[in-house]
Amino acid sequence: MLILIVEDEPLVAAVLEWTLKQSGHEVLGPADSVSAAIALCGESRPDFALIDLNLREGGDGVNVAHYLGKRYRTPCIFMTPHLVHARAHRQLAWGVVRKPYDIGNVPGILSCVMALKDGREPAVLPADIEIFGRPHMERQVVDRLT
Repeated sequence: MLILIVEDEPLVAAVLEWTLKQSGHEVLGPADSVSAAIALCGESRPDFALIDLNLREGGDGVNVAHYLGKRYRTPCIFMTPHLVHARAHRQLAWGVVRKPYDIGNVPGILSCVMALKDGREPAVLPADIEIFGRPHMERQVVDRLT
């Protein structure tokens, strides 16, 4: 998959990019602002996006998710410590990964996303992710996160 990374912390973005590439994915970005993310999408259409909600220049990753959904129907996962904010915009994303997250769980998160994209239930639900729109799975994950 071609995965867009929207993350304004350079070290977090670099480690996430490296992990995705090691997992065999192509990476678009990372973008550190709403405008940078939208500009990258003008060059290539991402298959999936990992989006931090708090971005540079006071940007909100929700705006990126809205753009990607409206323009390309690109599935997104929010990556943030602000679960209330992410849940308030659940209609724009498939789920949320709570920061700080274990980078070792990223391949499992991507496997989960690929299963959902194929219309299947994930075989394993990584500890760091909360899936939106699947209540029986959400309860299980929220219990682990709180």
